[in-house]
Amino acid sequence: MAAERITTLAIADRIQLALNNAKSVPFTSKVMVEKEDLTKLLTQLSASMPENLALADQVLAEKQQILEESRRTAETTTREAAQEARTAVENARDTANATVADAQARAAEMLQNATNQANAMVADAQARANAMIADAQARAQQLVADSEIIARAQAEAQEMLEGTHRECEEFSARVHGTVTQMIEHADLGLSQQLDALRALRQEITNQ
Repeated sequence: MAAERITTLAIADRIQLALNNAKSVPFTSKVMVEKEDLTKLLTQLSASMPENLALADQVLAEKQQILEESRRTAETTTREAAQEARTAVENARDTANATVADAQARAAEMLQNATNQANAMVADAQARANAMIADAQARAQQLVADSEIIARAQAEAQEMLEGTHRECEEFSARVHGTVTQMIEHADLGLSQQLDALRALRQEITNQ
């Protein structure tokens, strides 16, 4: 191909050179050239053209084949990429669902543990309150049994009972406040985890 191009260009250059060196016809824009030389050059140029045209057609066909192969390769690559993307989305969705299920199970376990702990604290507080009341009642009965200090015993017993009830109520209030805070904290943590996981699952599903 390179050799043919050089030959054709060389012939064209020779024709141009012949025109440049041709004698001008006075008072006109025409020139006089050697008919035989110009005819020879034109014959050479005509002889080289078919081979160059055939070579150009071959190059064009090769280019078309390359473009077609590139198109098929691009389509195959696109299909493979789309399939990989669908697979990745499905895997991400499965992972998100598993994560949500695990978070829900852990949250339920945390809530159950908090409830059990709260119930245990309430039961312990009730037991302590009952013990304190029983002790106060026993001490009051012991004081009342003494006839010489009945009045004082009754006053002290009443005071002890009232003080015991107040302590029980305060202790019960603290226990209930602590339990309420624990349950609210557990509920808040669970809600935040579930919201984050739902947002992650929604984001993956929208892809």
